[in-house]
Amino acid sequence: MFVDGGRMRPRIIILLLLIIPVVAFAQKAPVANAGAQFINYKYKGVSPPNRLPNGVKHLGGGLVGNFDADPVYGISRVTKGTTTMLWLEVSTGRDATGVTGWRVLDVLSFPALRPTQHLAFALDPAIECLRDGKELTDDTVIIGQLFRKSGTYKPEGVWIANLKTGKFERSTVAGLKCAYTEP
Repeated sequence: MFVDGGRMRPRIIILLLLIIPVVAFAQKAPVANAGAQFINYKYKGVSPPNRLPNGVKHLGGGLVGNFDADPVYGISRVTKGTTTMLWLEVSTGRDATGVTGWRVLDVLSFPALRPTQHLAFALDPAIECLRDGKELTDDTVIIGQLFRKSGTYKPEGVWIANLKTGKFERSTVAGLKCAYTEP
């Protein structure tokens, strides 16, 4: 029988404290990078809910920033399997038939949204959100819990599409008050 005078127990505890966060992070890493494969993906605009050539289902989106600029920017909502994604995109021009081309700049991935979770754009007609009493800009996206019966929407995460960097930037939910305004 091995006797170490109690020195082994602290070492095991320290080892476990180091390993558990690494394992937990490794399990979350694919979720954080689930949409990375789509960055720089180029496609021609489609009518929702059509599928793109890569199998992604396009659910629609909207323009953000200056609509008269060239290029224009947009945020599209897409799905692949059970993963819902938001793509920050830039236009690449129009083809001879007038269809706009797009290139994906950044991706937010949301695997397996819960039934009460809802992704909202700042100007979503069903979700009204104010930060410190002021209307949000059109480059803001929110994920939250939607409670239809009580007419409430509880924000859980907020991102701003930074058009200069071409990245979604996490913001705070502090000061954010939202309501579900649809019947």
